[in-house]
Amino acid sequence: MTEAGRVQSIAQALAQYREQSAGTQDSMRIPLGTGLTVEVVELPLDVPILNAASFRIAPLLADHPRADLVASDPESPEAQQIIGDLVRRAHRHADELKDSLIDGQDQPGLITRKGKLINGNTRCVLLRDLVAEGAVTFNTFRVGVLPASVNNAQELELESVLQQQREHKDEYNLVSELMMIKKLHDQANMSDAQIARRLRISSGAKKVAEYRAMLDLMERARRLATESLPLSAFIREGDARNQRQNWLELLGRVKDIDAGAGGRPAGDDHIRRWLVAFHLGHDSVHRLRHAVGPWVERDVLADLAEGEGVPAAVAVAVATPVNATEAPPGALPPGLDLLGDEPTPTPSADAAAVRQLLDIAVAAKRAGDGDVTLPDGTNLPAGDVRDSLQASVGRGLDAVKRRASAGSRLSRPANVLAQARNNLSDAQDALDDVIDDPLFDSQRDNVSAVVDELTELLNGLSLTLGRGEVQLADNDAG
Repeated sequence: MTEAGRVQSIAQALAQYREQSAGTQDSMRIPLGTGLTVEVVELPLDVPILNAASFRIAPLLADHPRADLVASDPESPEAQQIIGDLVRRAHRHADELKDSLIDGQDQPGLITRKGKLINGNTRCVLLRDLVAEGAVTFNTFRVGVLPASVNNAQELELESVLQQQREHKDEYNLVSELMMIKKLHDQANMSDAQIARRLRISSGAKKVAEYRAMLDLMERARRLATESLPLSAFIREGDARNQRQNWLELLGRVKDIDAGAGGRPAGDDHIRRWLVAFHLGHDSVHRLRHAVGPWVERDVLADLAEGEGVPAAVAVAVATPVNATEAPPGALPPGLDLLGDEPTPTPSADAAAVRQLLDIAVAAKRAGDGDVTLPDGTNLPAGDVRDSLQASVGRGLDAVKRRASAGSRLSRPANVLAQARNNLSDAQDALDDVIDDPLFDSQRDNVSAVVDELTELLNGLSLTLGRGEVQLADNDAG
């Protein structure tokens, strides 16, 4: 249908509406200005044009390979088909909504005089699907019609309010919410304070400014992998508050790092390490809070190198600047987690290792059930790579958490050793309890191997303490 045809259909529907008696007229109140009542009419399902600028589909459309086509001619059949597909994908409870529409619409959509849907895109798409499937006999769509005087800024403002209303328990994801705020600020020329009032955002203009900075951070973050991530990679199911807190905490930390001696490159390295955890599913607030410092280089790469098969192959391919199987001079024995607040490693080589690990994580996720090619040319099943990385990253974050809970840098060795002593005492009791049980024979070799490893670690501790005593004596003699 042409634009002229849509305009005519809407005008005819309004004319018929005004011919009805007062008792049979349908209307709806919309949050425009101090409030506005508009006529509600029924239109053929082929009249409405799906809204290419809908906030709900914005992240998916930004990543779509034919986004330029939609932008240049949003009302073309090809563009409308793309928008319809994205609308189905964006609504997380589309099946529930579709079932509810079989009995008709509970709420009308909202349309401009030229036929563009401001609200109701998902319902329109799903009703068209139901008609095509023969599941419903009616072929009309109920919409409130906006006055011709409503401008583009007011349309954006309306959508921001109406689309945030819960519809079959489907709220905006965080990326859509941030893109909506940006559009209200840049295109509707709304101030942060106005946006906060309109969207009922607590903490007012300051929080809106932080949200706009969060979207800028996402744009920065997605370009830090060798092959840029799509914005939709940051969409997570579940608690939007949890995800919002993740990004707010990252924003605050990156601002501090950018302002420090390392500048923006150091901030980029921190984001990459954070993305390694986020991309591998460790995306809850209580996990990501531990993704600080050089934990990838210190913990994850060492953990991979200590493994066999896929983990070891990944460690070799990443080619860390310091052999992860050997401790650098002056370091504590590997595996004991007696690490303090050591200086950050030289960034150049370590930054390359972190970037390579992030690239491998991204490639493994994109490969699905296929293979992933490591930087050294090795091909491995993507699922095995994902599982190995996810496990090593999890252990790395746990190591950071243990270090943080062990106290200050100077008190940490004594605190951790005290905990180890208690654990060894418990192990002695457990061993005494089973040592004479014939059923324990199958586990005896495994326990013996662990005891040998502990003996090596204890010898290493003694050597480290001895080296410190020698250094102290030399200092006193000097």
